[in-house]
Amino acid sequence: MVIIQLISAKTGEPIKGKAVAVGNNDFLKLGQTDRKRTNERGEVEFSIEPWANGTIYVDGNSVHKGKIHDFQTIHI
Repeated sequence: MVIIQLISAKTGEPIKGKAVAVGNNDFLKLGQTDRKRTNERGEVEFSIEPWANGTIYVDGNSVHKGKIHDFQTIHI
């Protein structure tokens, strides 16, 4: 399982209601999850394993490229 948490870079507060997806950039495992919305804690859960080479998208924009950890906080 992978949990992504979005935090406002300006206020430090969780960001609710953003559409998040995770893409796998490994050559043999290319693909992307369905988009899910963040909850009141700014978190969204995906039923995937952590990836060595991925991309996190928020509202269709790439916000992180690289290792996808089991719990990852993104400041936007």
